[in-house]
Amino acid sequence: MAMLDWNDIRVFLALFRGRSVRSAAAELGMSHSTVSRHLTELETSLGAVLFTRSRDGMLATAMAEQIFAKAEKVEGEVHGFQREAASLDTVLSGQVRVTSPPLMSQYMIMPLIAAFSQKYPGIEILLHSSFEIDDLMKGASDVAFRSQFSPNDNLVGRRLPDFVDRAYAAPDYISEHWFEGDQTNATWIGRGVHDLSNNWVKQGPFPNAGVRHQIPDMLDQAQAAVSGLGMVSLPCFFADALDGLVRIPGTGPVSSRPGWVLTHPDLRSSVRVKTFVRFLVAEITKREKQINGELG
Repeated sequence: MAMLDWNDIRVFLALFRGRSVRSAAAELGMSHSTVSRHLTELETSLGAVLFTRSRDGMLATAMAEQIFAKAEKVEGEVHGFQREAASLDTVLSGQVRVTSPPLMSQYMIMPLIAAFSQKYPGIEILLHSSFEIDDLMKGASDVAFRSQFSPNDNLVGRRLPDFVDRAYAAPDYISEHWFEGDQTNATWIGRGVHDLSNNWVKQGPFPNAGVRHQIPDMLDQAQAAVSGLGMVSLPCFFADALDGLVRIPGTGPVSSRPGWVLTHPDLRSSVRVKTFVRFLVAEITKREKQINGELG
């Protein structure tokens, strides 16, 4: 049997998980033809067909099902090797791969990365906006910024200030509606696919308010509120800085989530990763009142 190529195994795993050549190509940054070539080479090496094509996509054969767990083990060992190699750096140069939710990336992390880059010109930042914490576990990222209650126990976490959400609307929208205690004739802008049950409404300052329109993306929600479509619940660090939005009078925090900077344990000795994390933690902590809404 010919020696297996790691890229062939990567393609196999991406096809097994995504069930299509298109999704595998997008995940791996390869062309469709390259994905197909690696699959052909792997099947030739193994002397077996691993996938069959159908209307439902690429269907794994019995052979593919049998070797998937072994391929995942190889993936874990490769990523472990890569993390260990990255942790051995002794100079402040090279890459730091960062993942952060889009809103946090654009309205908080980006200017801090610019300041870090000026101070440490030898370090290159690769920033990927994503909500997926698996980026760290799979070795696709070195550092993850998140606001969540329970980070993965297998990761090393540094606490950030609590991220607070409050209720906002356009000034004209507020003046055109009445607000009495927890009652109002104003309506919330819905969050769409994120929470079709709208349980978040019951936990907010106006639990009986209606929901009109469904807009999943927070940037779009903010612009919809600026345009007068309704009320929104948004992070203070973002919404307080927007022109055309103000806090709804008489309302307090709607929700609060702990902030975290997370890294993989294998990278705890990486000088450049530790330097980046320390710098960002210090700078974000300086903005605690902005994050928890005390400046508004």
